[in-house]
Amino acid sequence: MVPGGLAFLVVGIATILVHPVPSFAQNGVTPGQTRIYSTIYSVGVEWDLSGDVNHNATVNVQYRIQGASAWKSALPLVRVDNTYNGNGFAGSILFLNPDTTYEVVLNLSDPDGGAENRILTVATRLLPMLPTGGRTFHVVPGSGGGDGSVTNPFKGIAAAQAVAQPRDIFLVHAGSYSGRPTFSVPGVARNYIVWKGAGDGEALFVDGLNFGASHVWVEGLTVRNQAYATFSLNCPSDVVVSKNFFFNNHYSIYLQRGGEGWYIADNTIVGDVDPASGSLDGEGIELNGSFSACGANNHTVAHNSITRVADGISTPGTNVDIFGNDIFDVSDDGIETDDGRTNVRVWRNRIHNAYHNGFSFQPQTGAPWYFIRNQVMNNTEDINKYRQWDRAVFLHNTFVHWQDLTYVREDGQLMSISRNNLWISVLGGRIWGLSGSIDWRTDLNYDGFDWGGSASPFQLNGVNYSSLASFTSSTGQEARGIRISHQTCIPAMNVPGNSPTTVPPQYLTLAAGCPAIDAGAVLPNINDGFLGGAPDLGAYEYGAPLPIYGPRPLNPDPAPAPPTNLKVSWSFACSSAG
Repeated sequence: MVPGGLAFLVVGIATILVHPVPSFAQNGVTPGQTRIYSTIYSVGVEWDLSGDVNHNATVNVQYRIQGASAWKSALPLVRVDNTYNGNGFAGSILFLNPDTTYEVVLNLSDPDGGAENRILTVATRLLPMLPTGGRTFHVVPGSGGGDGSVTNPFKGIAAAQAVAQPRDIFLVHAGSYSGRPTFSVPGVARNYIVWKGAGDGEALFVDGLNFGASHVWVEGLTVRNQAYATFSLNCPSDVVVSKNFFFNNHYSIYLQRGGEGWYIADNTIVGDVDPASGSLDGEGIELNGSFSACGANNHTVAHNSITRVADGISTPGTNVDIFGNDIFDVSDDGIETDDGRTNVRVWRNRIHNAYHNGFSFQPQTGAPWYFIRNQVMNNTEDINKYRQWDRAVFLHNTFVHWQDLTYVREDGQLMSISRNNLWISVLGGRIWGLSGSIDWRTDLNYDGFDWGGSASPFQLNGVNYSSLASFTSSTGQEARGIRISHQTCIPAMNVPGNSPTTVPPQYLTLAAGCPAIDAGAVLPNINDGFLGGAPDLGAYEYGAPLPIYGPRPLNPDPAPAPPTNLKVSWSFACSSAG
C-alpha cells in the first residue's frame, strides 16, 4: 500500500462490459443517464441514478487520449444528492490537453447491488489562437474614413467594423477612442475577428466598450474611470478577453448578457474600491451566473491580476475553470463562487487580503466544486464563507488566517472532501468551529494544522477538542492529519497584521525538515509525479517549480504537465497506509 490507501490495479482494462441491472431494494443502485462536457483543460461528468439511499455506491474513473493504449486513473466521482443535481454522481478530470479527444471509463458499483461500466467520449475545447491567413488592418482614433492600410488607417472602430470578416486582425493604435463601441460583427468558430492593441502606446477607450457578437477577440486595450468598463450584449459565446488593462472602473469585465465559453485571461484590473471599506459592490470579473439568461457556463478565467474591487471573480455557472489568478487587496471575497452549479474548478490561485472571505458559498447551487492548490491569506471573516452549501473538494490548499480560521461558521466542512491541505493560524486560534452531523458526505483526512497556543483548535456541536488526537477519536476524521508549526515549515511567511493589512506577494513553500513534506495522500490526476516518498501538504510540492500568478509572459498557455502512467484504484474513504 502507498499513502492514501492506494492499491495498484494489476488487471488492465481490455474490454468494457455493460451489465444489465436487475431491480434491487432501495439501497441497491439503478444507473440512469450520463452527461459529459468539457472546458479547455477539464472534463466534467454527471451520472444520474435511483436507489442507493444509504449513499455507499462508488464510481471509479479512468481516462485516456483516444487511441492511446494505457488508461490513467482520476479521482472517483463525487456522490451528490440535492435539489439541483438530484440523486447521482458528478465530478471532473483536470489538467488535460486542449483540443484533444478523450475516452472516459466510469465503473459504478454498490455493495448492496447494482453495477455498470460505461465508456464516454469527449473532446476538450481549443485553446484560443490568433487566426492566420486573414487580413490585417490598422485603426486610429477618428470618426470615419480610411482604408485600413498603414498609411491610411481606418478612423475609428465603426469605420473598421464596417469591413470586418472572420480572420481579420485590426491593430488598434495608440490614442483615445471616444464613444462606446459595440463589437457586433461575429467571427466564426476557430476564426475570430481580432481587435488588438498595436503596441505603440495606450489604446484608451474613453467611454468603455461592449461585446455584442460571438467569436470576437479583444486584446491589449485600456478602459478607465467607468461604472462598467465592459458590457456583454446578445449572449455572445467564445469571446476572448486577453491582456487588457482596466483602471479605476467600478465593474471591469461584466457579462450582463454573456453567453458561454469565454476565455478571460492575462488581464490587469485595478478597480476603484477601497479594500479596507468592506464594500460589497464593484466586481473585477462578473460572470453573472446568478442572473444571466445566457448560461454563464464553460468559461475559462485564468491568470488575471485583480485588486481594489469588491469580489475578484464572481458567480460562475456550470463547468467553469478559474486558475492562476492573483487577487489581492479586495473589499469583499477573493473568488465568489456563489450560485455556481456543477463542476466549478478553482485551482492555483493566490488570494491575499480579501477583506471578508477567501471563497464564498452563498449559495452553492450544484456540486461538486473543486478547490486545488490555492494559497489564501488574511481575511477578517472566514477562509470559506458557508451560508448555503453542498459538496466541495479541497485538495492541496494553503490557508492562512490571522487568528481564528472560523469567524461565523465552518459547517460546510462537514459536507466536504479534504486532503493534503494546510490550515494555519498566524497568532494561534481555532481551526474549525463546526455544528451538524458527520455522515456520508464527511471525508476529512491527511491535512496539516497549526493552531499555535489555542486551547480548543477544534469544536463540534459545542464540544471543544484540545488536540487533533481527541478530535479524531471522537469523530473518526483526520486519522492521518498532523500538527505543524508555520515558524518551522514556512519560516519566510510574512503576514504583517490582520486584514485589511496588505500582505506582500509571496509563495508559502515548505522548508526542508517540515513534517508536511511526504505526509500527503496520493490523489490520481491531482498530484501525479510528486517528488519524494509521498505528496506534500499544501499548495506547493517541495522542490517543484513555482507557478505563475497573474498575467503570463507567454501566450498561448504552456501545455499542462501530463499525468504519469501510474494506474491505481482509489477511494476517498479514510484508510491507513502501509
